Amino acid sequence: MTIAAPSPSALRQEVVMALQACSDCDLYRLCFPDGLVGPEGEPDPLLERRRTVLPAGRELQWREGRRLCVLRSGAIKRSRFTPDGDEVIAGFAFAGETIGLESIEGGMPDERFVALESTRLCEVPWENVEAAMAEDPRVRDAVNRLLREEINRSREQLIRACRGTARQRVAAFLLDVGRRRRERRLNDVRMRLAMGRREMAAYLNLTLETVSRTISQLRREGMIAVEGRRLELLDAAGLADIAEGFSRP
Repeated sequence: MTIAAPSPSALRQEVVMALQACSDCDLYRLCFPDGLVGPEGEPDPLLERRRTVLPAGRELQWREGRRLCVLRSGAIKRSRFTPDGDEVIAGFAFAGETIGLESIEGGMPDERFVALESTRLCEVPWENVEAAMAEDPRVRDAVNRLLREEINRSREQLIRACRGTARQRVAAFLLDVGRRRRERRLNDVRMRLAMGRREMAAYLNLTLETVSRTISQLRREGMIAVEGRRLELLDAAGLADIAEGFSRP
């Protein structure tokens, strides 16, 4: 099955939604606690933010001092290399999601954050967050919720990446990408994957050949349609059954 290419207007609309959707951002509750508005009735950010663009393939260079970053658009992989030179990917971050929480506790000395495609970021110095937490209990509560959610998200990603057969892992991964897009009000059925199969394999602890073979099997079974990095989830219920280890008659 051939996937229809998204129209230019659809692509533009997706970019606009990703760039404008501050309310869908993980840091929204920090920048705009309880829907804070300014004197003109526009959202009034409580935190100072710096916006940057990271080209595809470029590694994020952490400036001096601890800071949080949120993706306004694009995608980033979090990875490290083994002594043998093999890349191990710990996770992916998409538009609206936060990176840098690990740096607060000094937990990522050997890890790299690399843009999978052109990525726009908002950067917030951690000292600004701490000052806002001390002054405003709404910000303190928002930070605590953000930390809890990040811990839960990391745990769930680890379980998905390491549990079950290759079919289960690949099916769960594709469903997770769709779910995270749905949470940002983006199309969760038709999408363009930011990562290639080699990066999927490094994340799922599988070989490239196994990932490619599994995707081909899912395509033949009518679960997905795939063309290059363009993907369509044709049978989400079927993929969910595979991810959970159920087999259909």
